Amino acid sequence: MKITVRDVVENTSCKLLIGNLDEEVKECFIDSKKVKEEGCFIGIKGNKTDGSLYYKEAFNNKASICILNKILDLDLNGYDDKTVLIANDTKQVLKELAMYKRNLFKGTVIGITGSVGKTSTKELIYNVLEKKYKVLKTNGNENSQIGLPLTITRLKDEDVMVLEMGMNDFNQIHNLSLIAKPDIAIITNIYDSHIGILGSRENILKAKLEILDGMDNKTVIVNNDNDLLNNWAKTCNEEKIITYGINNESDYMATDIKEHEIISFNVKSIDNISASSTAFIYNKLAAIIVGKILNVSDNDIKEGINEDIKVKHRLEEIKLKGDITIIDDCYNASFESVKNALSYINKKDGRKILILGDILELGKKSKQIHRKIGALISNCAYLITIGKWSKYISKEARKNGLKKKYVKHFKNASIAKKYILSIIKPSDNVLIKASNAVNLSELVNYLKESEIDN
Repeated sequence: MKITVRDVVENTSCKLLIGNLDEEVKECFIDSKKVKEEGCFIGIKGNKTDGSLYYKEAFNNKASICILNKILDLDLNGYDDKTVLIANDTKQVLKELAMYKRNLFKGTVIGITGSVGKTSTKELIYNVLEKKYKVLKTNGNENSQIGLPLTITRLKDEDVMVLEMGMNDFNQIHNLSLIAKPDIAIITNIYDSHIGILGSRENILKAKLEILDGMDNKTVIVNNDNDLLNNWAKTCNEEKIITYGINNESDYMATDIKEHEIISFNVKSIDNISASSTAFIYNKLAAIIVGKILNVSDNDIKEGINEDIKVKHRLEEIKLKGDITIIDDCYNASFESVKNALSYINKKDGRKILILGDILELGKKSKQIHRKIGALISNCAYLITIGKWSKYISKEARKNGLKKKYVKHFKNASIAKKYILSIIKPSDNVLIKASNAVNLSELVNYLKESEIDN
């Protein structure tokens, strides 16, 4: 999909300052350090600084086009061969550019939202669809008001887009849906994530259902074992709803579930599908449905969903010297994702060390949910908790029988580092799990860089 500077000027709220209207606009970037040769840099104003101030760095990294907020003292000496577009609000320009490219796109758009499992489901769908189609997917966790439109601007000649949609408040999924205009929507589940902001699971459901706002012909795929989605699916008559599940009668059900080191299950005409956890059964069911809708063969679907998916900070296994395994699950956290992570590590041989930080945005339910997690813990060598609320995990785990000397609580990761390093031994499995803002990824990096020799 080729677009020019002229297309951008005519279809967005920016104006040409210098440059060539017929120049092609290639891949877009918002990080001046990561812009590629002949790329288009869009300077986004953040909380601390305005990305537009880094236009020289972008040009020096061989960007050919910059879209900038109006900035004082713009110095273009030496950049006569470059193209500069100016706007009052580059975030709005990014949104408009994405909407323009989406309207030109004739393929299928798949939108994914839910409390947990979005990224894994996205990766599995990509694995299935790329067997037959050219597919553009959300990079990493670019599921925000900036990340999603940025993904769409990267459209070239793909047949399908698989877009993850995240939120922490009302109207955010609404805005993303109006940009993406999904043909197929997937809602993975409705749990307590962001309940501190939205107030109730019912409100979380309402916020997630905003994914329907940008859809014309609504095909909605939902987890039928989730109580709120189950009730919604029963009472909704406007959309074509396809359900999946394990326990409740659904259009696509996992059957013959066998649990050993890994889980295996069947679904309709596809047998012996593997999964590392129950959560992954649900993710794979969603991917199977999408494959079926888009006429991917059963063999290709099975091959796609059985391929490993590696998502940074999502149950990412890191091998260290001495056969030590760090399980990095620091991207984000909810009660359900912690429960899944505990189930994952419990299947491992060897000692288990649990390092659990705060789950954020739980509001009045913070103490209750952290206690619920503690009640799940009884079988581990050590439990280390970090943060304000995670102390309730420790307290509940001790009530549950975990001996005091094997339970430690720290206010932050910095003061916990040396203790954690001292207890790790060869062949240990170390789970590190918390909400992203707790910054336990720094602890992961510390352990990777340390010489563990106990």
